[in-house]
Amino acid sequence: MGHEGRGSRARGTGWRKGLFSSIWLWQGVAGVLAAAVILILCIQFVNRSSDFPICPSLELCPSDWLYFQRKCYYISESEASWNSSQSFCSLHNASLLVIENHQELSFMMKITKQDPWIGLCKRNEEFFWVDGNALDTKLIEVKGSGNCAYLESKGVSASGCYLTRKWVCSLNIGLAR
Repeated sequence: MGHEGRGSRARGTGWRKGLFSSIWLWQGVAGVLAAAVILILCIQFVNRSSDFPICPSLELCPSDWLYFQRKCYYISESEASWNSSQSFCSLHNASLLVIENHQELSFMMKITKQDPWIGLCKRNEEFFWVDGNALDTKLIEVKGSGNCAYLESKGVSASGCYLTRKWVCSLNIGLAR
């Protein structure tokens, strides 16, 4: 009786060990198959429409740029006037930051420091974005009396365009390469 007890315990342990190793094996097989199906679907979609691939490149933004909500962002380390900052962005097929929604405004306020220039300037006593759109005052209220806008911790302010500050460029993902 003593020998049977030991033997049955040993068989039970071996059975459990075999069961668990089989589960891990099948989970591994299922994972590999799922990855293969996804890869095949991506290749199929890309081959169907060479003009508009469904699977985007992994390198969406230029190096040293950040990605958020289908845009690339460059946050400068140096300082320049508003016009020089916009020229830098233009050289990279971008513009000073154009804020399109509350999520983007919140994201930028969290990651920027030292009050950088954004793509908002005054023409005929009204603010316009560098893309030509008028400022939506429901989205942003500009404080200050200057002609060029910058982002600060509590919102957006304006100062003289000749002052030097860091800046933020933005680039829509469709234009990045």
